Amino acid sequence: MRRGNVDMTLTFEFMWAVVTFSFGMAFTPGPNNTVAFSTGLNYGFFRTIPYGLGVATGLPLLILAVALGLGEFFRAFPQSYDYIKYAGIAYIVYLSWKIATADPRQNRSEKNVPAQASAVGNLDKPDKCPAFSDGVLFQWMNPKAWLLAVTGATTYIGQDTLSVKLAFFCGMFSFMSFASLVAWSFGGELSGRLIRSPRVFRTMNILMGILLLSSVISLL
Repeated sequence: MRRGNVDMTLTFEFMWAVVTFSFGMAFTPGPNNTVAFSTGLNYGFFRTIPYGLGVATGLPLLILAVALGLGEFFRAFPQSYDYIKYAGIAYIVYLSWKIATADPRQNRSEKNVPAQASAVGNLDKPDKCPAFSDGVLFQWMNPKAWLLAVTGATTYIGQDTLSVKLAFFCGMFSFMSFASLVAWSFGGELSGRLIRSPRVFRTMNILMGILLLSSVISLL
């Protein structure tokens, strides 16, 4: 069914496919979830929420951009996608190092102090909590986000760019990504409350850095 130029068709099969795809992509380990866990561990659950809201905003914007034009650009110039992917991987390698070498003691002692957010730079500054803008802009450097955006736009949306399918797809990924980050950051907060030894804290940060690094190795 169409209303004007907009395709209003939305079947149960399509919705179920998108729900399962978004759940699998959102809740499995990846850069967003690793940063959320690390932030919850070092700063606490509530200070992770702005970053989570940023991811839930930035990811649908990336999907929209790919569906409404960037996808065609990548098909015309396929090497450009590789450049973006490797730039994102390089940034995540750097971010993994910053997380692994962070000193958690000062972060936990100051977790109730308001975050001093800059436009984009808190992800790689262990003395500052990631902000909303970091969550939004990190998606454009996140290879897993690019992968799901390109895959989703080509497999689930196709040529139906003016459709409720695209709106449902973006909305579901926004919801699932925020729900996943809530769960992962709560896990980080719980771990932080259980850990008393600075040595164990440092070990956890190293493990989070390794997990973040391993999340992009399969993309090489």
